[in-house]
Amino acid sequence: VPIIKIMTNQSKVFLDGEADAWVDRNNENILNNQSSVNHSRKILTQWCSSRKENISKILEIGAGNGIPLAYLADQLDADAYGIEPSSKAVKLWEEQKQFIQGGEKTNLQVGIASKLPFSNGKFDMVIFGFCLYLIDRKDLFQSISEADRVLKDGGLLAIIDFDPSKPYQNLYSHKQGIKSYKNNYSDIFLSSGHYALMYKHSYSHEGSTFHETDDERVSLSLLFKQEEKVYSN
Repeated sequence: VPIIKIMTNQSKVFLDGEADAWVDRNNENILNNQSSVNHSRKILTQWCSSRKENISKILEIGAGNGIPLAYLADQLDADAYGIEPSSKAVKLWEEQKQFIQGGEKTNLQVGIASKLPFSNGKFDMVIFGFCLYLIDRKDLFQSISEADRVLKDGGLLAIIDFDPSKPYQNLYSHKQGIKSYKNNYSDIFLSSGHYALMYKHSYSHEGSTFHETDDERVSLSLLFKQEEKVYSN
């Protein structure tokens, strides 16, 4: 487990207990693996199936209980790594992974998005697992940079997060003093010119179909990291 010395307040709050509180609130999902593998993870698997031979290592940032990541690892026959701020989630995963399909391919460790303990270009696929909206704004671009650093050229980037019509922030309902930042985070990657949008699916936070309310609408986006090219005049 990496030692994190410098953290913003929001990161510290999650590492110090709010991430564990999430585990407690979602304990039923953790015990029931079918409810943890929702339709968007199955759609992501379908999108990636044609490139299966090019995906051998997957990273999920904000891996939660580990079950959706294990599902993807099993379906794509890849080794999977998860970063998760909840030590309780990581402990529970270690206790149950032998009973989960794909569990033998999946390893979780405690950490945060802005400090990934992996080498450059290690992964064929990186997933932001519904966590960008909770990352402190002071850490946002560092987190984006870290994901880009560990994803190899020609790799895939999946983003699961809120899908608002315009950026806004509100208070996080589960913990006083925490903010929730809604944004179309894929736009940040796409505006760099280094990524291309492959697919996007917009749906409800509580279901599988489109929701017209910004605070309930979620999307899954899959981006392709383009290899660096040199153009001559």
